[in-house]
Amino acid sequence: MKKSLFVVLLAISPFLALFAQPGAGRNFQGSPEEMAKRQTEMMVEKLTLSEAQASRIQDINLKYAQKMKAARDSMPEGDWQMMRQKMTVLRQEQDAELRKMMTSDQWAIYEQWKEEQRAKREAQRNQGN
Repeated sequence: MKKSLFVVLLAISPFLALFAQPGAGRNFQGSPEEMAKRQTEMMVEKLTLSEAQASRIQDINLKYAQKMKAARDSMPEGDWQMMRQKMTVLRQEQDAELRKMMTSDQWAIYEQWKEEQRAKREAQRNQGN
């Protein structure tokens, strides 16, 4: 009995790997609402936003989280160059709207934080290689 169960599991294990991470790379950060909420909470903490700023920035973050999800969902699997280009444009548009909502000091802190995050991602990427 144990031997036959082992043989069956061994036989189907390669197929299980196919289903381990459906849509890998897509929806990796949760729903647009969750993404926007996390991003706004971080910004409130890091930038000491007023309630009015936080509310408007939440709207901007949600708008762009939805646009980014739609872009990811509409892109062909594996076309990372096109994905990167589209996301870069969307981030630039989002930053332009965010900048209007922040003071110059808040914007400087935000830019510095983004650079730190970029460096952290790069270090993680290099560590995996």
